[in-house]
Amino acid sequence: MKGRVPWVRNPPRDIFCGMTENQAHWREHPLDGKLLRFDRTTGINQLIESTRTQTLVQRAPRFLHVALTNDCNKSCTFCYRPLDAPSLWCFDELIALAHWAAEWGVLEMTFGGGEPLVFPRFSELLRAIWERTPICPSFTTNGLLLSSEFLGAIQGFYGQLQLSVYDDEQPLEKIELLVREKARFGLNVLVTPRRLRTLEVDLLRWYGLGVRDVLLLSYKGDDASMHLSQRQDAQLTASVQRLRTRFGPGLSFKVDVCWRQRLAGLPQLLDRDDCDAGDAFLSISSDKRAGPCSFHHERVAFANLDDIPAIYQRFRQERSAAHQRGCAR
Repeated sequence: MKGRVPWVRNPPRDIFCGMTENQAHWREHPLDGKLLRFDRTTGINQLIESTRTQTLVQRAPRFLHVALTNDCNKSCTFCYRPLDAPSLWCFDELIALAHWAAEWGVLEMTFGGGEPLVFPRFSELLRAIWERTPICPSFTTNGLLLSSEFLGAIQGFYGQLQLSVYDDEQPLEKIELLVREKARFGLNVLVTPRRLRTLEVDLLRWYGLGVRDVLLLSYKGDDASMHLSQRQDAQLTASVQRLRTRFGPGLSFKVDVCWRQRLAGLPQLLDRDDCDAGDAFLSISSDKRAGPCSFHHERVAFANLDDIPAIYQRFRQERSAAHQRGCAR
């Protein structure tokens, strides 16, 4: 199992896992004054800034976060997916979306929901996007439907699988399955006051099973008992710093963009001051609406795919905060 390398400036040749840099399959994504190069096979992102990139302008998000369905095989009380949103996507429309997104300049599509594994022909969808387009498909799952058969069917046809871990859950069997099947995966760990008490012990245990990539998520919602206090923010920062010292580069830690300035000194998922909702990434809901992120209150319906770029440019300019507590803005 090999973790993804999120950002590398001028990477050495040995980071390409046996390939030379010229053999990597780079796609280029213009940013404002910079150029991002991405290889979906290794997961490497190379950021270039020079006199030759000064005139570049970003015209598309790097990611599309797509909610395939509103259906889920769990009923978490804290879930912020729009429960009244119908599931309107079909297989062929998602293939068309991937082709269109690639032409627009999008590098990756990450699938969620709801639970993406309940979507019909999901493994076939991942494979078709990988084989027919240059898009890198990834997905987040609660893991209940993961199996050796499913993982075998998608092997080599996705970028990253993120396994969600909530509160007191111990996903030991799923981690063992993912490691055994040589899946490319990471954990999305929701850090609440309850999880914070055991976080270091949990991460040590998961590392021993083969976890090498962890993204720490913050709670977004109105339940005050799920939010960390300022003192607990400091405790979390200290815990992660201790674990990073212990494991070094062997365990990749990231914190989601919604923490932003709260966890000083920790590596951010995106290397910018703003959370980049509606800029580096755009959320597409199960009922075919576009929003800055998956829990933002504003979602704009689109009649066809060609309406999306204008919606995206509006979100880039406005950079509005979500109404829900926990928004970084």
